[in-house]
Amino acid sequence: MTAKGGHSDENLLQLIASKEQELEHRVAQAREQARALIDDAQREAAALLEQSRREAAQFAERTQAEIARESEAAAAQRLAQAEADAKQVSARAAERMDRAIDLVVTRVMGGLS
Repeated sequence: MTAKGGHSDENLLQLIASKEQELEHRVAQAREQARALIDDAQREAAALLEQSRREAAQFAERTQAEIARESEAAAAQRLAQAEADAKQVSARAAERMDRAIDLVVTRVMGGLS
């Protein structure tokens, strides 16, 4: 028997089978491309994640180093201030030593009379 377009039923079945195989092949290719895209995306995501982790670790190291420097600077400043205060107190005590000795001697001598 002949179908409308001049093709026999057998030819139509072969044409349908051929088109079906072609579509299956295209679907398989599309699936393979999709798998490849997913694999690429996963690799890129893993690389970005690793890069982000490295950058975060570097930032943490820099921040800790900066905090340590600032803490050391503040401690050095407090130490310098404490030393300056101690020198000032010692200087005032030395200035008043003669007067203190005179006062002690006067009171001791006054108590003896």
